[in-house]
Amino acid sequence: MPAHYCIDPLDPYAEREVLVSYDEARPFAFLRTAIDQDGCDLLPDLSDECRRILQLEIAVYHGLIQPCEWAQHAVDVPSAPNAA
Repeated sequence: MPAHYCIDPLDPYAEREVLVSYDEARPFAFLRTAIDQDGCDLLPDLSDECRRILQLEIAVYHGLIQPCEWAQHAVDVPSAPNAA
């Protein structure tokens, strides 16, 4: 089972990492664990959005998608208001 260090999706400053173990699958990896620095598995408590961010980061690492492609879909950002 492969593993990869990813940015902790719960860290608002993107300074911590989690070790994510996963099964390779297409189009996105099937996540098994996300171990933080304290040795705790965060995966069971992560939202679907946080899990998707980890999957996208792994896909970028393996070259399945380009970084700019996943960044625009990783976080729900409301669009700017229409100019009148």
